[in-house]
Amino acid sequence: MKPFLRSAFLVASALLSACTSTIHMQALAPAAVRMPDELQRIATANRIVPTSGRDKFFDVLEGVFTGEGPGVDKAGAQESVMILGQALAENSPRFQVTQAQLQLQGRSREFFLEPLAPRYVQEVCRQTQVDGITVLEAFDSDMALKRTDGVRVKDKDKGERKVPFVHMEMVMKVVSGFRTYGAAQGFILDQAKLEDYLTFSGEGATYQQALSQLPAPDICIRQVARLAGDKYARRIAPSYFTLTREYYTRAKKDIAMQQAAIRATSEDWAGAAALWQQATTHANPKVAGRAFYNMAVASEFGGNLDEAIAWARKSAYTANNRAAREYLRQLQRRQQAQLLIAEQLQSLPMSN
Repeated sequence: MKPFLRSAFLVASALLSACTSTIHMQALAPAAVRMPDELQRIATANRIVPTSGRDKFFDVLEGVFTGEGPGVDKAGAQESVMILGQALAENSPRFQVTQAQLQLQGRSREFFLEPLAPRYVQEVCRQTQVDGITVLEAFDSDMALKRTDGVRVKDKDKGERKVPFVHMEMVMKVVSGFRTYGAAQGFILDQAKLEDYLTFSGEGATYQQALSQLPAPDICIRQVARLAGDKYARRIAPSYFTLTREYYTRAKKDIAMQQAAIRATSEDWAGAAALWQQATTHANPKVAGRAFYNMAVASEFGGNLDEAIAWARKSAYTANNRAAREYLRQLQRRQQAQLLIAEQLQSLPMSN
């Protein structure tokens, strides 16, 4: 990019950001895998439990050689199952989740355990009074360290002074495996192998100082384990996520747009929408286009996607607002996702 073009782009971006603010809203995303309609009540279970002294010996040995400490994978597995249950219970309307976290022995040195016997699954579900169980059946962590040596120049005005430093980067990887079983026949309904990573960094004058700035490996493993549990919950159940939308706070010094921005900042969205609707009749297409756009955001925030799409289409094609074209595509994708969510939730009992 040429220098004057880069400068123009930066100025345009700064002006755009100066004219907008943001709003956050919760929305449902469809599950990647649709579970059978008869699967209404579900329990979570953990099979990462050593069943023999030999397994316990190898767990300790592995911890010593990897530097992660003995028993950290077991703690990470428990954390993952806990987050899985919480995500299914609190972040999705799909299942009724029992809070009893089952501990099913079956740890082996294989990554993925042999599937649970169908009759055993049926018996566990009968005793727990659920229609299925979601089980963590594999969990393994791996840690990689990277060292970078550098030099900083300090006190330039008083003469250069080179100060060495060490930067340490730790990548924590967790590979997990989940299965969901149905009570009807005891068969596997879904199976997934997941890989999750987080990067942690520390810096110091020496290698040991930099290393001391890193969090303990067991803390890192638990953080990555939480990602795994949440990810599998989103795989099998429509789940909430946070949407961030921008809206215009001004347009050609229009009074209605400025007053609406004050209302929106105070979370008076009904008052803001009334003023934005007033601005949609403005003779200047730029002002009207921004008001159309904001009406789309207000409609989406109110849960009316059809109305939001109609307003965004006006902004994009009647007023030629370029930002509205991308927003329109996002709304249309959300509309398609809602159809899928409706199918995935159609078995839920109707509320009065």
